[in-house]
Amino acid sequence: MVFKVLAAMAMAIVVVGLASQYSEILGLQNLGIKGKRKKKKPVRVYMDGCFDMMHYGHANALRQARALGDELVVGVVSDEEIKINKGPPVMSMDERFGVI
Repeated sequence: MVFKVLAAMAMAIVVVGLASQYSEILGLQNLGIKGKRKKKKPVRVYMDGCFDMMHYGHANALRQARALGDELVVGVVSDEEIKINKGPPVMSMDERFGVI
């Protein structure tokens, strides 16, 4: 089971092009797997959410998303969408922007 998880992680890293950065950690240096990115371009990671009633889980998700790339772009769901899907928001849109 552990081997399958490591193999899946290795495949994901190769697809993203970060294999050279993580090859030592995962033991890929002997497999000849190298990242295909020639020019170092910033990796942007996008994450969105309601972020109503901000809590540790939101902060942890943002931290993990940020660790995946060089830049983190965060989308905040509008009050109207929250009303449609979850009910009335607890925090206003401006408050949620401030927290993020």
